[in-house]
Amino acid sequence: MPETILYDKKDHIVTITLNRPEALNSINRKLRSELSEAINEIDSDKDTYVGVITGNGRAFCAGRDLKERAQDNADGVQAEAAHSMTKESPYLWPSTYKPLVAAVNGYALAGGWSIAQMCDIRVASEDAQLGISETKWSLLPPFGTILPKHMPLSAVMELVLTAQPVTAQRAYDMGFLNKVVPQGQVLEEAMKYATQIAENAPLAVQAFKELAMRGLDMNIPDISAMAFNKYDEILRTEDSKEGPKAFAEKRKPIWKVK
Repeated sequence: MPETILYDKKDHIVTITLNRPEALNSINRKLRSELSEAINEIDSDKDTYVGVITGNGRAFCAGRDLKERAQDNADGVQAEAAHSMTKESPYLWPSTYKPLVAAVNGYALAGGWSIAQMCDIRVASEDAQLGISETKWSLLPPFGTILPKHMPLSAVMELVLTAQPVTAQRAYDMGFLNKVVPQGQVLEEAMKYATQIAENAPLAVQAFKELAMRGLDMNIPDISAMAFNKYDEILRTEDSKEGPKAFAEKRKPIWKVK
């Protein structure tokens, strides 16, 4: 059974709780492995529509466990870029077109920021502190290289070059967060988003996320062509017929995810 994360599924929503509160949920090898497995499980489970990620205790995730890294260095274990990213992605984590919601309940620093950044919607407690602190320790935040696609370049430069955390309100003003809520309400608010998403057609939701993510690097004709083909795929599904039928019958749709 996983130890560094908690995995709970209810009503098509999976809640992943990072579970190393004594270390501010910092990322060691075990948490890295178990979180990756959990995301893969969300991706492969047809009955899961949405994932919510949060942290146990007073942190969301304080980033890489630098004590483990320091011990590796002392033992002569050479760190490699492959421990933090792939050549195809600046993320450490597997990708998924299932929607993910971050419930940032406390510190979200370095790799913790990257976990929140991986999510599609981000809610933070008003007392949360967020930052990209790698340069403080002569490390590189690879996930930060794609952040200018989502935020002003000046804001990204402030975060990475100063390596200083910012308040949740400042992260909201930068465009990183969707909402800032009072302390103790962050998971409840994230679940509201997840519930709203889970009520919608899973195949349509996942298709749009795929189009939006892949379209970031495409010109308009290319993304239009991809959207044309994807729309045809959706129109041939049973769920695309169930939606209008449910509307006409004034009832909630029953999704078959096919």
